[in-house]
Amino acid sequence: LVEQALDFVQRNTPVNVEEEGGRRTERRTYPPDVLREGIVNALIHRDYLLTSTDIELAIYKDRLEIISPGRLPNGITPERMRAGTRASRNQILKDVMRDYRYLEHMGMGIPRKIVKGMQEHNGTYPDLIEQDERFIIRLFA
Repeated sequence: LVEQALDFVQRNTPVNVEEEGGRRTERRTYPPDVLREGIVNALIHRDYLLTSTDIELAIYKDRLEIISPGRLPNGITPERMRAGTRASRNQILKDVMRDYRYLEHMGMGIPRKIVKGMQEHNGTYPDLIEQDERFIIRLFA
C-alpha cells in the first residue's frame, strides 16, 4: 500500500524544473521521504475500530492531504507531535512495519521527517489537524 500511494502521488503531481547556472534540475512537488512517513503513520496509527472509513490521500492544486480515521491517541495533540511526543495506538502493527523497514525514527517522524523535510524542501510548515474523528496531515506545494 505504501508503494502504491507513493506511485499515485508521483503520477498525479508535477515535477518542478529549476535552472541554476545553466543547469537544469527536476524536483518533485512533495519529497518522497515526507510522503512515505505520512502514509506509514496513517497506516500504523489510524483507529481500526472505525470500520466504515478509510485512509484518504487527496491531491489539490496547492496542497496534498493524508487523512487518517480516528482521534489522536493517549492525550497526543498536534502541538505535542511537533515537539516529538510519542504514542502508539497499534503497537503490533508498528512492530511489523519496523521489521519491514518502513520505520526509521521511532516516534519522531513528524518533527524529524515531515516538518523538517517540508521546511528544507520548500520552506512551508505542514498543517497537523485533528478534526472530528480524523487526523489530517496537510502538505503545501
